[in-house]
Amino acid sequence: YIYIDYLAGVPVPKATTNRATIELNRMFTLGRVYRDVATLHIVNSGVNLYNHMRNNHERLIAVRGFERASGGVITEKLTRYLTSTDGLFYLGANKIVTSQQDTSPAGPPDILTRWYHDAGGNWVSNAGAEGASLAGQISNEHYDTLTW
Repeated sequence: YIYIDYLAGVPVPKATTNRATIELNRMFTLGRVYRDVATLHIVNSGVNLYNHMRNNHERLIAVRGFERASGGVITEKLTRYLTSTDGLFYLGANKIVTSQQDTSPAGPPDILTRWYHDAGGNWVSNAGAEGASLAGQISNEHYDTLTW
């Protein structure tokens, strides 16, 4: 292993055959060299840390997307009312915490905003009309129109 030891503010190039001797906070690898008799096999494999947090976040988004860590369980309460438990989710490196919800008449008012298409095909909402009323109940027949 070829590496740099940043000792006392001065970068010093060094080499070792034992990767465990490279301290991860002030030493970093530049590459690896393997000798086979008279032939050198060189691998440029140092650490590329520019914009590390953003690149790691983008990798997490690409590989894992939106991910549930715990909770966030949605169930039916009574007849066609929704409840959910506290939840912990991740979107990339961002932590998202949700609190429990209850759309039944026993739940708090105005916790659910339902979006639906009106007769003209436009997205509209009935914000503030949900929860603690029949409006918080999910319709069996008309879940995307105003015709109740």
